[in-house]
Amino acid sequence: MGEKVRDYSKLAEEILAVVKSDNIVSVARCATRLRLVLRESSPEMKEQLSKLSGVITAVESGGQMQIVIGTHVGEVYDAFISLENIDTLSSEEEAPKSSILNRLVATMSAVFAPFIYILAAAGILQGILILLNLVFPQFAKIGTYQVFSFISWAPFTFLPIFIAITASKHFKSNMYIAIACCAALVSPTWAEMAGSIASGKVITFFNIPLSETVYTSSVLPPLILVWFLSYLEHFIEKRIPSVIRSLVVPLICLVIMVPLTILIIGPISAAAASGIANGYNFLAENVPFLAAALIGFFWQIIVIFVFIGE
Repeated sequence: MGEKVRDYSKLAEEILAVVKSDNIVSVARCATRLRLVLRESSPEMKEQLSKLSGVITAVESGGQMQIVIGTHVGEVYDAFISLENIDTLSSEEEAPKSSILNRLVATMSAVFAPFIYILAAAGILQGILILLNLVFPQFAKIGTYQVFSFISWAPFTFLPIFIAITASKHFKSNMYIAIACCAALVSPTWAEMAGSIASGKVITFFNIPLSETVYTSSVLPPLILVWFLSYLEHFIEKRIPSVIRSLVVPLICLVIMVPLTILIIGPISAAAASGIANGYNFLAENVPFLAAALIGFFWQIIVIFVFIGE
């Protein structure tokens, strides 16, 4: 219990013996935890998992059985999914019904956990550059600073692509189609067009005016895009002959989802975020105790969304 893991395959087999392969709906991991969505779980199962050598503890949260292993979770995960082809488990049977909040927690965990430490590392690099700039003001003018600066900003700038990768796995859509759609959102060409719109130029798509929303560093637009994409893709695949499916499905998804996002999904999510921010600012200025109460009530949701770029 909590000991250093040395035999990853053995621990994976012991975990599987407790949870049973036919009881597993899906498997994922974050930086320190193996996350299982199970059809059935019990306090006894959680206790048995917690007692395994190499497991720190087991926690049931967000509709998942979260097995805390520590920094060796990657090796245990690889060993676990290699057992009985666990990584391809995809039951037609739905996972047990859970609350909306639990499903939201599970989704955000699956989407953000795989790359959250990349963002943390980039943030640390930005902090180091800020400190160096305070101590040596001339440092910001040299090429070395500029190179490290754009390196530190890259994961945030292209955050929609990270989301495309993890969200496509969670929503069971084609990863490469999702990446192509989200890459279009962070295209420099779109950024230039949005800048022109912001400066007063009218640009239309089939006579529909486009908004000035920029999607670099955004969270909700790419996440919602991939969610819609998973339904659209499966809908199209059932209606396209297999001989042309590989070409036609990506084409249709691209020409539908990207315009749908820049016309509807993006502007609405941006307006919603702006409205929430303005509403909170109003309450903070006029009814501060209510603002504090709301923050406390919705704190778990706020943490889930982490508000990166929103």
